[in-house]
Amino acid sequence: MIVGQESFCHFRTIQAAIDFLERYTAGTIQTLYILSGVYEENVLIYRSHLRIIGLGYVEIAGRRYAQELDERGERIETFGTPTLFLGGSDLVVENIVVTNTAGQGPDIGQALAVYAHCDLAVFRNCSFKAHQDTLFTGPLPPAPRERAEFGGIPLRERHAHYRQLYENCYIEGTVDFIFGGATAYFDTCELRSLRHYEDQAGYITAASTPAGQEHGYVFHRCFLTAAPGVADVYLGRPWREYAKTAYVNCILGDHIHPLGWDNWNDLANQASVRYEEYGVRHAEVLRYQRVPWAGIYENEPESKSLRKEQVFAGTDFWQRKEE
Repeated sequence: MIVGQESFCHFRTIQAAIDFLERYTAGTIQTLYILSGVYEENVLIYRSHLRIIGLGYVEIAGRRYAQELDERGERIETFGTPTLFLGGSDLVVENIVVTNTAGQGPDIGQALAVYAHCDLAVFRNCSFKAHQDTLFTGPLPPAPRERAEFGGIPLRERHAHYRQLYENCYIEGTVDFIFGGATAYFDTCELRSLRHYEDQAGYITAASTPAGQEHGYVFHRCFLTAAPGVADVYLGRPWREYAKTAYVNCILGDHIHPLGWDNWNDLANQASVRYEEYGVRHAEVLRYQRVPWAGIYENEPESKSLRKEQVFAGTDFWQRKEE
């Protein structure tokens, strides 16, 4: 199946192609090729067993934002904003740029580029661009803290696990720009912090790892960069109390705050989170600057338990490519 503007293409929009595939080819593995171009649309994908391959420069651009009003005059909130929603399992997405162009500010609020409510999903050579809450890796926490329900895009399927691999990807944002409860592995990615509109502190991650889940976020050989003038960026803060985040052999820019981590104004989180850095040069010196309730180590864990094959033990989805 091919999406593009050429006469031989099956569809001109990505959503039209997805609607066809969900209606007529459920249960089979399908590959969707997208020809180069900027596709200004919000794409909802519920189906599983799908490969999405961008050819050339392929960008999906939306601009929905949390403060936007729906037809009833009510805010659509965070989870109604993604440019790309993925709700199935057994997915491969390659060479796609996903952008939420809404910007930032009090009249905008959160604006997601990607809502990855999916399991056994691989993203390769992709870029996700937004400001606050760029990439959400499902599942949602059991309940919100500030209102009756999360709202947003209806969820048709609940997965037993949410396992996701991001390889050679670029992700940018300001506050909590990678957040959620998935077991998500980021291998050789660039995480770029942008300037907050009020020059407030930035936060790369806000994990909400479910209680009892062995792994949350693992960043392996990633590069933490920042736009000019950006400073005081934290490696993470806990969206929920059992947040787990590890950086392994990553290279950090000078924009990272010496404390490293934030407790989200709740001292109790310090006893329940698991925050770690491995492969840190001069770890003994940096340990005196980092918060005392996070681990910082000069070498990788001896058990190698933070390698892909251990984090995703029992599956081989992380080795899959286009079929």
